[in-house]
Amino acid sequence: MNVTLLVGSQKQLADGLPWLQRFAEVLKATPNAIVLGTDHRALARKVELEMQRQGSDATPVGLVTAEANAVVAQLSTSKCRLLVMVDDVDDDRLQAAIFERCCIETVWLNVKSTPPESEDHLFSLDDDQHATACSVARRLLGIAPSLQLDHGWLLNAPEMSDGGAEHALRLERKRCDEGDLICVPFASAPSREPYYELSRALLNQSSKASVALVSSKQGWERSLLAQLRYLASHVAEPMDRDARLELAQSLSEGSQPNWEFLGLISAAAMLSAFGLLQNSAAVIIGAMLIAPLMTPIMGAGLALAQGNRPLFQTSCLTIGLGFAGGFASSFLFGLLVRLVQTPVVTPEMWSRCNPSPLDFCVGLVGGMAASYARTRSHLSSALAGAAIAAALVPPIATAGLQAAFGIWHETDQGWPVFGPLLLVSVNVLTIMIGTSLVLYARGLHVVSTSPRQAEAKSNSSKWATRVFVMLLTVVLMVLVWMLHLERLFL
Repeated sequence: MNVTLLVGSQKQLADGLPWLQRFAEVLKATPNAIVLGTDHRALARKVELEMQRQGSDATPVGLVTAEANAVVAQLSTSKCRLLVMVDDVDDDRLQAAIFERCCIETVWLNVKSTPPESEDHLFSLDDDQHATACSVARRLLGIAPSLQLDHGWLLNAPEMSDGGAEHALRLERKRCDEGDLICVPFASAPSREPYYELSRALLNQSSKASVALVSSKQGWERSLLAQLRYLASHVAEPMDRDARLELAQSLSEGSQPNWEFLGLISAAAMLSAFGLLQNSAAVIIGAMLIAPLMTPIMGAGLALAQGNRPLFQTSCLTIGLGFAGGFASSFLFGLLVRLVQTPVVTPEMWSRCNPSPLDFCVGLVGGMAASYARTRSHLSSALAGAAIAAALVPPIATAGLQAAFGIWHETDQGWPVFGPLLLVSVNVLTIMIGTSLVLYARGLHVVSTSPRQAEAKSNSSKWATRVFVMLLTVVLMVLVWMLHLERLFL
């Protein structure tokens, strides 16, 4: 594999050669070059001599027509791992087209100095970009940014009259010194990113710092994610930093166990038990509206999105106490009912004793809807909360009533006690999964601002990934088992 420098002039060669050597050294790849223009043989020979002088192998330098499609076609057939371009005003449109279309990872540089040797000279744009910039810079330069131009302004940049370009340039002049580098990572479709224009302004007009725009093209999955992110940005405006912090704090505080939560879930379970015994859907819906289950389950989803183990443990404890309180209150209510009348298992109760794979979709869709509504201030989260409660409170109450009535044995209508508990357990897991995906996509994940924090984030991400995969595996195993049972009874 090799790292290729695209050369169109002697200045680009002089500016780009130190960066080419650095990238090749870090990536353990062979430095190479391509000269724009099939008639620039003298320049190609000079490139070969300069590379030999730098200690590179005597690899023949290729010539290519100065057209984006020709460059992309030649790179796609070579063993090139990274393309390096040095900004040139005369070739700006050509370089922009190559940066957009090239099928391999591309670095577009405005060179003011040699590559930085210390993380103290490496900048990302802001907190939202920092984690990705750290990953890219560590892979290409062997160091990660320890600084940001600013905190939390980037997502609001598209709302500025100039797309945030002037603000970015002011920050560069104010915060950067000679020898600094601003690293700006992009996905597979750079021009579709909201900060593309301001990054181009930095590239063309920076006064002190070098600027590196990095387009990561590493397979179809990255391209797909870029397309999805582009579509998502048109569905909902990104959350700003203050909104994310406020929501995270609200979910963290609401996930703490307390007597108020236990009282509300117990009341909701008893009200649901009333509705189940009366076979009244209206009363059951009333119980859904007062159930406070949304916050701790969303807190667990947030913990998975952030890799926050203490929050996950606290949320699970709160959820467990809520289930225990709901089951106990409905069980006690069932014992009282037995004193005044003959217990009757109504159709509303039996409907929750025979869960099917489709029932679990309620939790997944409800969790995603609830979490999305919480990230959008103008939407009502109460309806989404009711959707979550619909998948949890009635089954808990059903299990408590059936246990109080002494109905344990399987019938043609379903599994008493076990069926509702299975339904509610898997729904909790699907809600956590759906919530964590939406919250992560909406930007509620941890951003590292130093090497130590980056290491801690890596460890927490590994933990969150393991837990997420475990939860998903459990859900899939239960679904496969239920599909198998359905086939047996067909």
